[in-house]
Amino acid sequence: MAEGNGKGSGKVLLEVRNLVKHFPVTRGLILQRQVGAVKAVDGVDFSVQRGETFGMVGESGCGKTTTGKMVLLLERPTRGEILFEGKDINTLKGPGLRSFRGDVQAVFQDPYSSLSPRMKVADIISEPIVVNQNLSRREVRERVQELVDIVGLPREAPELYPHEFSGGQRQRIAVARALALNPDLIVLDEPVSALDVSIRAQVMNLLKDLQNRFNLTYFLIAHDLAVVQHMSNSVGVMYLGKLAERASSDELYLNTLHPYTKALLSAALPADPEVSREEIILTGEVPSPLNPPPGCRFHPRCPFAFDRCSVEEPQLKEKSPGHWVACHLY
Repeated sequence: MAEGNGKGSGKVLLEVRNLVKHFPVTRGLILQRQVGAVKAVDGVDFSVQRGETFGMVGESGCGKTTTGKMVLLLERPTRGEILFEGKDINTLKGPGLRSFRGDVQAVFQDPYSSLSPRMKVADIISEPIVVNQNLSRREVRERVQELVDIVGLPREAPELYPHEFSGGQRQRIAVARALALNPDLIVLDEPVSALDVSIRAQVMNLLKDLQNRFNLTYFLIAHDLAVVQHMSNSVGVMYLGKLAERASSDELYLNTLHPYTKALLSAALPADPEVSREEIILTGEVPSPLNPPPGCRFHPRCPFAFDRCSVEEPQLKEKSPGHWVACHLY
């Protein structure tokens, strides 16, 4: 596997513009009619630089995974654009679509369900190679062994089945499969949340090493702020289908602006237990995406809300260079 991909860092690889995904809610068995829509993603903008990691964080149900699925073309957006190397992926057909499928891969949350228990590791890793590349059996075997070595699996791994490995090793198999076609972008959907705490750091360090070695770009979806901080160059904080705040990782954690982001950081386990932090307790439940509140979607739970928040929706604006926030306080 070649070191790097021959393409420089620092340029925008993935750009998302006003991305919207509404799932229709229907009523009736025979004569179905739409009675509403679940606003899973409702106007999201961000970009990912080549060779870097963009982390998206938020509570369950905020729209993170739906965004990832649209980037992978597993879901089609209601409206908006997803540009990969400047091309709208929703207009790709034929060879262009086939090329995109190879350039963008995924590592999913649960290695116990994302790998077929009936296939040997060699078949799991080689499947995308066999489908997309015209290689001999010997070349495929050599490539599989190379990938197994790269992700730190035992030499005999190709002849074993997934159930013969630990959770961390299974996720390494998933990473090897994702690397099989030399992708430019890998969508990491909660890649370590199903693993024991003791091996999360090992898998995260493996992903960072691979990124540096092959100039990979990651779109990381997670709810664990520590994982996002460790892995990401820039971070977007999502709440109920919208981005509440977006900034570089260092800026976001050192100069948090949005009340929701502050609450998330307050609830996270501190890196240093001796450091005292402001405790922010949010009241109420997350509103339904079927009927989000007017104005700022966070205002029913926000301890700093005032009259304007309940009637006017805040726009994502740049408060300082590279630091965007959607909040009337600013």
